[in-house]
Amino acid sequence: MKVKIGAFDFVIDILPLNDEIFGDFSYINGRIRIEKNLKGPLLVDTLLHEIGHGIFAVYQLKGNKDSEERTVSVMASGYTQVFRDNEWLLPWMKKNLT
Repeated sequence: MKVKIGAFDFVIDILPLNDEIFGDFSYINGRIRIEKNLKGPLLVDTLLHEIGHGIFAVYQLKGNKDSEERTVSVMASGYTQVFRDNEWLLPWMKKNLT
């Protein structure tokens, strides 16, 4: 799988990671890694979180590492909840983006 962020394609790898992280983002390596044992909302939240890091990097948003981490964490959890609780939203968005 790949996700496009700005002018760049990032490969998404689902694989075993160590017990301390759910996922990570590497601008230099052009990839997002996600822990293979994640399921449901935690999987979605983690992917949105790592995409958030990608947006920060590609669009050169400013902030220290702590503020970036807090921002992408809150936004990923917020979007996960909104998408989960509003089933009509993603199909509607897809329809209107094409």
